[in-house]
Amino acid sequence: MKLSCLRPLTALLLTLGLAACGGKASYEVGGTVSNLNTNGLILANGGVNLPIASGQTKFAFAQRIDYGTEYDITVQQQPAHMTCGISGGSGSAGHYLSIQAAVSCLQNTYTVGGTVTGLTADGLVLINGTSQTTVLKSSTTFTLGTRVADGDKYGISVFTQPTGLKCDVAPNTGVGVMGEANVTTVQVICNPA
Repeated sequence: MKLSCLRPLTALLLTLGLAACGGKASYEVGGTVSNLNTNGLILANGGVNLPIASGQTKFAFAQRIDYGTEYDITVQQQPAHMTCGISGGSGSAGHYLSIQAAVSCLQNTYTVGGTVTGLTADGLVLINGTSQTTVLKSSTTFTLGTRVADGDKYGISVFTQPTGLKCDVAPNTGVGVMGEANVTTVQVICNPA
């Protein structure tokens, strides 16, 4: 609690000291970046764009801002296959000794599902890795509960057969690499055992 009270006081004293010397305090607008593993991220502040490279962990805009100047760091462009958000990216320079925004990125994820034909009994369980879903006999479609990250592989298979039926995933429909949209083309076909 004491530190949070001291930061604004320290910033004010620094500013007053500079003003007494005829100068004006200026602040670097920057911060940290986490989990960025693709290119394409562009941050913006006050009409100035700043590209951020894959793997970069820190950033700073070239132009410093004066005491009292508002800043608002935004995502001008999301990186490929990811979504990034910003915390602490807006305010007024001088409240703290430095401006440190935090940019955090996550891989986009999507669902895997499809259609089921011939299912006349309960008990069908489909699996993708460790994610399972039970498909009821009244269902003609399914979606696995766990989402798959863009660029990761998926492979749907029958984990448990329904009573009296033999269900199979149609060739070339249950495996692939996740793209930038939900997969809805997996086909499960059930026939009497």
